[in-house]
Amino acid sequence: MKAHLECIPCLLKQSLNATRVVTDDQAVQEKVLKSVMKELLGTPVDYVPPLIARTIYSIVDDITGCDDPYKNLKMEYNQIGMRMYPYLKDIVDKSDDRLFTSVKLAIAGNIIDFGADIQFDVKETIRDVLTKEFAINDYPLFVESLEDSESILYLADNAGEVAFDRILIEEIIDYTDVVYAVKNKPIINDATIDDAIFCGIDSIAEIVTTSDTPGTILERCDPEFVEIYRSADVIISKGQGNYETLSDEAGNIFFLLLAKCPVIASDLGVMVGDAVLLSAP
Repeated sequence: MKAHLECIPCLLKQSLNATRVVTDDQAVQEKVLKSVMKELLGTPVDYVPPLIARTIYSIVDDITGCDDPYKNLKMEYNQIGMRMYPYLKDIVDKSDDRLFTSVKLAIAGNIIDFGADIQFDVKETIRDVLTKEFAINDYPLFVESLEDSESILYLADNAGEVAFDRILIEEIIDYTDVVYAVKNKPIINDATIDDAIFCGIDSIAEIVTTSDTPGTILERCDPEFVEIYRSADVIISKGQGNYETLSDEAGNIFFLLLAKCPVIASDLGVMVGDAVLLSAP
């Protein structure tokens, strides 16, 4: 998915939010904003948004000296997610369809996104996703694909959200083994190996790394990961960044996300706030 004009002010706001997490120094904040604006002026607007975001966050890093602005918040939400884990498991245990309920919870966890919005309510989102109809629901195809698969690649999105992913993976491993892919270095609040291990993913799935950008830009990934990607029978793609980078890619991909951005919601033909389980065309 290519960027739209609306992505430009959004990325500018993200750079300010990230800088404010690191420092209260307005001179530093101003320097970041002006540097980002200068960079955005020379960036083709039809780039994939996560590729632009990588450049923006590298500017924040260069000026503030902090390569992981959301480090403390990521740990906080990892802890929140794991404290909620027994509660989430209880919801699954009491449900009529364990797999579908686990899908709903995994999508609800996608609300934990500091790139889209630092203000959110996790428990309210869980209630909404559990009770509302999905705007796009390819669940029957999802089940069919799982039943026929011998290899599943699960593309993670955010820290904190990993605990919700674990709920779904624990149901999926009844079908086959899972490879769980995270970022190879910090970017926004995207999940890394440390987040996956903290949430216990290493006990149920193999963990691999992708790249240093939001989403999954295959050209920036190691050949070893690309081979895993190309050979997977089913790819579970969590979140907006992975949708932005993979929506035009071939493969048996299922996009699981909350539409938190008007541009992505429009691209999907849904409303902001809608839950989506979409099989790639």
